[in-house]
Amino acid sequence: MKLIFIDDSGQQKPLRKHLGELISVGAVMFPEDQVAEYSRAINQLRTEIGMPDGEEFKWKPSKGSWLAGVGGDVMKGARRRMLEIAAQCGVRTAVVIWDRGRAGWDKKDVAAEILIYLYERIERQLFATDERGVVIADVPGGGSKDHAKWLAEALDLTTVGTTYVKPDRVVMPIVTAPSDHIPHLQLADLVTAATTAAVAGLPKGLELVDLLKPIARRNGYGSIGGSGLALVPRDPLVDLYYWVLGETVYYKQGSSCPIGPNDSPFSQPGRPFQAHDGLAAPEAHGPADV
Repeated sequence: MKLIFIDDSGQQKPLRKHLGELISVGAVMFPEDQVAEYSRAINQLRTEIGMPDGEEFKWKPSKGSWLAGVGGDVMKGARRRMLEIAAQCGVRTAVVIWDRGRAGWDKKDVAAEILIYLYERIERQLFATDERGVVIADVPGGGSKDHAKWLAEALDLTTVGTTYVKPDRVVMPIVTAPSDHIPHLQLADLVTAATTAAVAGLPKGLELVDLLKPIARRNGYGSIGGSGLALVPRDPLVDLYYWVLGETVYYKQGSSCPIGPNDSPFSQPGRPFQAHDGLAAPEAHGPADV
């Protein structure tokens, strides 16, 4: 049995040229026997850094919170340690990121669509390991009506499935819970937000890629692209799997496609990241980029 925790994130103004607003959702998938071990290790981390009871790990801590007041080194160290603990506990992750600059759907419609993409990757991971799973999501933003609508849309996934997967492995409807007392949901916040930040070109996300890659879900070819990280729309963004993950081949429907500058010295039409990562020189980044 796997316990799977999901959360959403986004980046309104990516640093990479050619990207619009990013909206994302991600999952962290725990072996059942490692759920308590992760909690124990995180409690130890909290004690080591002097984190008060009731404070939660957040990618964007609220103003006035203890986490917002500590130094950047503490924040960076805590994030890295959380990902290291996740790796030790055998966690696998999947994140779906939608570029509204290329597919400018309404945000609510995007949120529903990327949840479908994520659910397919959860089902496929459970199939690959021949396991069943339960999915717990952070309580979505908005009021009770928005919450009820989200739950109804999620129910369709676990009862009907999608075009590509049947609801065979997730054994009950997706449930929601507040993240403040559930460290596993806080990890989902970190993984989703850090991955999105890395794709957006933010240094605070890119500096965590070395720890995000070992826990990301991989396909049968050993690649993260399209599996542990899915970018939508795929074709114009496919080369970002090279710039973010260092992968040189993208696999789709049993065939392989070279990506990044190893493919050709000339950028193909519609592939703006083939020859360049879209980032300006580091000195051109302002204080808000760190």
